[in-house]
Amino acid sequence: MKDRFSTTTQFDLSRRDLLKGAGATGALALLGSLGLTRMASAAASQTVRAYGVTTAQLKDWSLFTKSTGLKMEYTGSNNDVGVFMRDVLASQMGNKADVFIFEGGTQNLLGPQGAYLVIDEKQPELKLWSRTSDVWKRSATVKGSDGKQYGVPVIGNADSFGYAPGKLGVKADGSEDISWKALFEDEHTRGRAAYDKTWNYSIGVAALYLNASGRTKVQNPADPTAAEAKQIVDFLVARKKAGQFRTLVSSFEEQIQLLSNRDVDILNCWEPAVREANLKLGEGTVRYAYTVEGYYKWGHGAYIASQAKDRGNLDNIYKLLNYFLDGEYRAYQAKDRGYAGPNMDLAVEYANKHGWSAADIEGLKATQAKVDRKFAKPFVSTTTPANSDAIEEEWQRFLNA
Repeated sequence: MKDRFSTTTQFDLSRRDLLKGAGATGALALLGSLGLTRMASAAASQTVRAYGVTTAQLKDWSLFTKSTGLKMEYTGSNNDVGVFMRDVLASQMGNKADVFIFEGGTQNLLGPQGAYLVIDEKQPELKLWSRTSDVWKRSATVKGSDGKQYGVPVIGNADSFGYAPGKLGVKADGSEDISWKALFEDEHTRGRAAYDKTWNYSIGVAALYLNASGRTKVQNPADPTAAEAKQIVDFLVARKKAGQFRTLVSSFEEQIQLLSNRDVDILNCWEPAVREANLKLGEGTVRYAYTVEGYYKWGHGAYIASQAKDRGNLDNIYKLLNYFLDGEYRAYQAKDRGYAGPNMDLAVEYANKHGWSAADIEGLKATQAKVDRKFAKPFVSTTTPANSDAIEEEWQRFLNA
């Protein structure tokens, strides 16, 4: 998947590429030592430094400063997991950054090897931890596969597809659940569908549909085995040859263009693409789907760089982590991008206290209801599937078909 506000491919560099790029001894050897040099202890800084995906940023960090007395220095990364992990390891980004923010999965590799600190759930500045739902704080996006808590949840959403209701013959208000069949094998959309060409964004939703239709039994759509991946790609190759897909999509801008130009009637995409298309076409012209089978559910976590423990700055770092759980951050992320996260009720409370319009407050409530509805269905994505090599090999068959 791409960063939701850039055109850079997320998994251009796969886990296999990381193994190659880390050197002849392999990434795991690098992980074992991390090559981390500890910076000397210093007086606690009032500036907290973060390195991570741009979608986690506020548009105006002065809000954070007014609320906490701290300053934010944010270095944006794209959503390419290979580049991100190399920055953490080879470039020793933790010598500069206090906090890393990235989509779930990296904690399973970098956490156990010591690149991320384990979250101190009783740290005094982490005041909202106990009231934060386990749905978010114990999610596979922030908790390690070894059972340790490496991250604090930041934002998340459940991705599906954008569609033109009139072309699909469904309710115009976008309220009903639509099957992924509409994207994959509906004669009404054949030749009018687009599909994202990034496999870790597209193969899982195909698995969801095939599972529901009884044609496969993929245990984990986020990480299919080689045999499962072959079955999924066999189906997608057949649909591609049948002319189902008008085009394969490689950027956020393409998503917006295809929808707003009415070049396609349906495509798997990010919710902001639908919002942008409707700015041109008119509100409600295209909708973002509630689905029958499930979603590409993702979440970004904030992880403390291991080097930060020697900088005397942990109290301020935990103030930042707590800010991610609080109403101000949640309200602005929901308003500006439609993304949700833990403690959405605090976002509504914040908006009421700060005189937001009734429409904006209803928008926050709608975002909470939307995400609650979507998160009740599978599946949770990961940036670091164990079977990535086999999946990539199968996916090339689809791209080349």
